[in-house]
Amino acid sequence: MLKVSSLFILLCGLIASSSAQEVLSRVSSHITDALTQGLLGMNFLPTLQTIDFQGPLKDVFSLVLGHQLTNGEANFMVQMKDLRLFQVFLETSPDFKGIDLRMPLAFSIQIKFPALNPYIFHVRTDMKVQLYLEKDVDNRYQLTFGHCRIVPETVWIQSGNVITPMKNFIVENIERALGNVIIHNFGAKMCPFINSWLYNLNPQVTNQLISLLLQHGTYQATVEISAK
Repeated sequence: MLKVSSLFILLCGLIASSSAQEVLSRVSSHITDALTQGLLGMNFLPTLQTIDFQGPLKDVFSLVLGHQLTNGEANFMVQMKDLRLFQVFLETSPDFKGIDLRMPLAFSIQIKFPALNPYIFHVRTDMKVQLYLEKDVDNRYQLTFGHCRIVPETVWIQSGNVITPMKNFIVENIERALGNVIIHNFGAKMCPFINSWLYNLNPQVTNQLISLLLQHGTYQATVEISAK
């Protein structure tokens, strides 16, 4: 009886997954170009600027750093600056038969405390939404989108200030609080916008995504496809 080691099976799985991702990246470049431009055309970056960082951060800082550092709306200010959306990309999902749409972002957060110079933090993170297919009442495949969120492991925060040992405590607490706000508040505010944008995609782009999913997944490609 032939015995196959678990290591060999794991290696085969990794090779297959890597090959699938390479194929997906190669055939989807024109789609991701259209998705990136579509997001920018839907005022994605101006919408990001409406997210309230000041309220949640003030509540956290009042508890951690003391009310004297956040006392008074005029003296405590949080501003988002230098927003950028990089090229979006599609990647295989190991958990289900669809694909993940990843949207890499970069921005800066400036925080002004009373009687202190502004603190500037540079941020990078990815938003991710699941794309898959479902059949409608006419037995045709339609594009569906699932879980949308900030990917916690992609959150990168770096202080733009010169850090002294005395300021290190403040900076560490700001970075921790800012990371939590980005993970929990940022995604919750932006996901409805992302879902609305996907629902109203250009029909041509929608059908291209459906065709890509049919090629990539385990769907029956003989069924007629249509944009949702």
